[in-house]
Amino acid sequence: MKKLYKLLNKYNKEYLYKQKENKKTMKAYKKDFERQGLDFKIKNDFDYLAFSILKTSFDNMTSIQKAFFEIKESLRELWPVITYQEKHFLLYQELNPVMDSLKSFEIDDKRYFMTYFDDLMNAYYDHDMLMFENASYQKYLYDYKNIINLEMDYNIIPIENGFADVDYFFGSKDHYILYNQSVKRFYIYKGSEQDTVGFVQVLSDKQIETIAQLLHAEDKAGLLEYLIEEDLATKRLKKKLIKKQRKMLK
Repeated sequence: MKKLYKLLNKYNKEYLYKQKENKKTMKAYKKDFERQGLDFKIKNDFDYLAFSILKTSFDNMTSIQKAFFEIKESLRELWPVITYQEKHFLLYQELNPVMDSLKSFEIDDKRYFMTYFDDLMNAYYDHDMLMFENASYQKYLYDYKNIINLEMDYNIIPIENGFADVDYFFGSKDHYILYNQSVKRFYIYKGSEQDTVGFVQVLSDKQIETIAQLLHAEDKAGLLEYLIEEDLATKRLKKKLIKKQRKMLK
């Protein structure tokens, strides 16, 4: 399969981490990420996809914080004189719709917005933002590098819930396939192994699903046949695919 991937990649040299807009995005987040211990080298698309999960988490966090401060400001005259319960009710009456609009995932009936925080910190954001009025916790709104954990094992759940910059997901925890339409590229994760393969044609939803299944099954003969029959190659590439198919059939 790897030789076939190599051949197909010769005809599609588009990668997410090399895209001009994505480079701008990575640069825009660099300082904030470095300051909080989230920064890492992005050398390939797999690094970029990991970055995109952190970016979604970071965007969720800043959106919730922004709404929290705006709601508090709108209630500034009432805030000092009302009870904790009243603050909580008024806060989440407005904050819940904001949070419901964000990407999130659930584990054991607990909602998570940030993959770099544990379940407790996610719970504070989800239903107890008033905890951050406590002096011991207030600092974690601005400086949270000491409670960051990039090894949190949420496995593929964030990806399934739209945290990564992909348009399609197929498979299960230990072996799955991702697809990004903008670069017409599949990403194959099998245990610790990672491979990527790009295509020259824009694929339909049905074609994406079929190819993902063939990649997951590591069905080289089936993939060659499908690409040839569906005419998913340039004339020059198609000739090479037919040549490979003939060799396999000998």
